[in-house]
Amino acid sequence: MIYQQKDWQTINLANIQQRLGWVQQQSDGVIFCKESGSQYVAVRKDKGQIKLCLIEKLNLHTDLLQSVLDFNNPLHLVSEYTQAMMLGLVWQNQPKKVYIAGFGGGRIPLVLHHYLPETVVECADVDAIAISAAIQCFGVQFDDRLTVAIQDGREYLEQQSPDIKYDIIMTDVFLGNGYSSHLLATKEFYQLCEKHLSSAGVVLVNLLQRDEFYAQKVKTFQSVFSQVYVCPWKDINSVLIGSNSPILEKDEIVSRAKYLQDGHEFSFSLTDRALEVKVGSELAEIIPNLDKAEILTDNSPPAGYFDCWLF
Repeated sequence: MIYQQKDWQTINLANIQQRLGWVQQQSDGVIFCKESGSQYVAVRKDKGQIKLCLIEKLNLHTDLLQSVLDFNNPLHLVSEYTQAMMLGLVWQNQPKKVYIAGFGGGRIPLVLHHYLPETVVECADVDAIAISAAIQCFGVQFDDRLTVAIQDGREYLEQQSPDIKYDIIMTDVFLGNGYSSHLLATKEFYQLCEKHLSSAGVVLVNLLQRDEFYAQKVKTFQSVFSQVYVCPWKDINSVLIGSNSPILEKDEIVSRAKYLQDGHEFSFSLTDRALEVKVGSELAEIIPNLDKAEILTDNSPPAGYFDCWLF
């Protein structure tokens, strides 16, 4: 069985590299740029990497890379926050079903699809143009185990029947200026996620630390999940990890990550990301005013939420 899996992975990697052939032939610079609502979806090739950005029409500005791929190793997750999102496997090392709100260039879905050949990965993203960019420039190919709906991530989950359960749920949804939907950060949304989690399931959320409502979002997450962990990356991103399973101590998280690292032979260090995870009282130490933060709800967005995203 192990040899069959390795053979499949060898063939799959070759297929990914073949799908990237067109991109490798392009000169450095912008190789894809299309209008999508209030933004442009742009892909740039730069010294062996391709990078997807969402650029505001108003001022042609972006400061967030949505996705990065390395030609020399298309299964390597370049951004450390995407590596941290893979820590969901610490709680569910053989997930049957994964749901991801937000697709971008499809880096995490592509990697999960490769390393977990028995896992179904369902995704939702409102931006059809970004999906086109992922197919054309990031080696993504959909099949019966990797699907995407052109739909709001919360709406997709709301439309699933109550018996649909996921072992891992991830949310990674941003516009180019850093805006993330209020309705993907409320208590009601996380209760919806909890409703569709398997008994030992886990939820992971990518947040920006510079977000004015960062503490409120963490506090809201804590209001639904009994065990909350945070994996911060520099002063940029934090990945929240939530579960209602018994608590995992830091040494167990690291031990499980090392087991996964050795088994899958990831080109990135899942163990290093596990070592960065903060647990228990450490959260209050790294998140200012967490104890005073208010819980976000659908009907009560905080004042200024919708006009604070012009960085």
